[in-house]
Amino acid sequence: MTDARMDAAAPAAAPEHPGAPDGHPSPVEALLVATDLVKSYGPVQAVQGVSFQCNPGEVLALVGENGAGKSTVAKMLAGAVTPTSGSIVVSGRPLASGSVRQSRQSGVRCAFQELALVPDWTVAENLGLPDGAPYRGFSQKKSVVAAAELLETFDLPHIDPRATVGTLSLADRQLVEIARALAGRPKLLILDEASSALTPPGVAWLFQRIRDLTAEGGSVIYVSHRLGEIAEIADRGAVLRDGKVAGEFVRGSWTDDQLISLMAGREAARFFPDPPARTTDATALSVTGLRSEGVHGIDLSLGAGEILGIGGLQGHGQAELLRALFGAAPATADSWVIAGRSVSGTTPVRSVRHGVGYVPEDRKREGLALEMTVGENLLVPWFKAYQLGGRPRVARERGWIDGILAALSVRTRGPNELSGALSGGNQQKLVFGRWMNRARTVVLLHDPTRGIDVRAKQELYEAIVDLAKQGVGIVWFSTEVEELVHVCHRVVVLYQGTVIDELTGTRLTGDAVVGASMGLRAAA
Repeated sequence: MTDARMDAAAPAAAPEHPGAPDGHPSPVEALLVATDLVKSYGPVQAVQGVSFQCNPGEVLALVGENGAGKSTVAKMLAGAVTPTSGSIVVSGRPLASGSVRQSRQSGVRCAFQELALVPDWTVAENLGLPDGAPYRGFSQKKSVVAAAELLETFDLPHIDPRATVGTLSLADRQLVEIARALAGRPKLLILDEASSALTPPGVAWLFQRIRDLTAEGGSVIYVSHRLGEIAEIADRGAVLRDGKVAGEFVRGSWTDDQLISLMAGREAARFFPDPPARTTDATALSVTGLRSEGVHGIDLSLGAGEILGIGGLQGHGQAELLRALFGAAPATADSWVIAGRSVSGTTPVRSVRHGVGYVPEDRKREGLALEMTVGENLLVPWFKAYQLGGRPRVARERGWIDGILAALSVRTRGPNELSGALSGGNQQKLVFGRWMNRARTVVLLHDPTRGIDVRAKQELYEAIVDLAKQGVGIVWFSTEVEELVHVCHRVVVLYQGTVIDELTGTRLTGDAVVGASMGLRAAA
């Protein structure tokens, strides 16, 4: 929420009666009333007495740091998690706990950041089977026709209903997840970081769907770390901290810094660190004529200690470029040099050996082994063939592991906790943290701040800058233009698989990045 749109104000107590001075409806008139929600996992209380309401035609934001309890609350409302205690009332009727089907029948639908789609099913199967009646015959032919009509209705004709979901880009998978939630015409739509994988046009598409739903009297609970989005789409909001409601806000009432301070429990102004001064002219990476699927003859050079931003709309070769540079996709080049060493091509194992690290787009499928522990996931790139791994190795590396967890403020019970038990943002920190203090030459980053709260972003910015100060070359694709403009030395913008523009100095502006992303090369 920009300061220009919000004036400082103290939080107001929620009204209890329809005749309250601020005119808010009473809980009886609310579409959703959540009262004293508690969720415990053994001795750990993820949610502690959370209460709030959501009114018809309203967008209610839930904000907070990673691990504050936002996703747990969303899952309780959706029926995916059973509350330890407390009550949920929708349209005046108690909602049965722990049943996704009953929540959906009550008009509650949820689209999660951690996608609930079945990757081996087609788009049509994912859209049609969850709402099918038990034991009723399923027609592939009819499901494809119905899915095509649904995608057309929601302005998503570019998604093939016959395509296997696992073959789609992360952004398109997220669009399918949202479309599936919208298909049931919900009374209450819960969006849990649903915009985190979307491009700016995708976010605009989502906001139009939200406006359509609320115009018809439906309600939306919008869980997000993106304060600019909250300022644009939310009517009210509740801030969660350590599993409790720390405060509430109304559109136009608070500044960004006040909201961040409430989330963190202390003063925490937003900032972008300046890119560090380079102390050497050495080259970390040089490649000419790089060719791979979706990449058409790209020339790229990266200095030691340089932060090179990759801009452009998703789907124009950014993901393919990073995968090719790491060896995760077949690629060829006219010349390819890493830290002064010429290579003809590479694989992930060779890249790690050459000093290259990689933070992929999809932490669930490519970044982590969720059944392994926190410590094991940090150490995975360093397990050599036939070398003893697991807990013995974690014990030997405990000092390094604890240092990484502390530096990135990872919320975990320790190195032996399963990675799958962490929040999405803390999982993302693990994927980045494994490359810290490991003698890297180049680190490739694919939108590393996706799904991370504001304070954690600041910590990650500092960690990236610190790597650059150590002489590590950083290649950083981000969907947030401000990150590229403020933290990078240079930005190259991709369009249709090639570099359309390189921006530096006074030419490196948000407008120039956006313009190039649309295929317009700015004047020098």
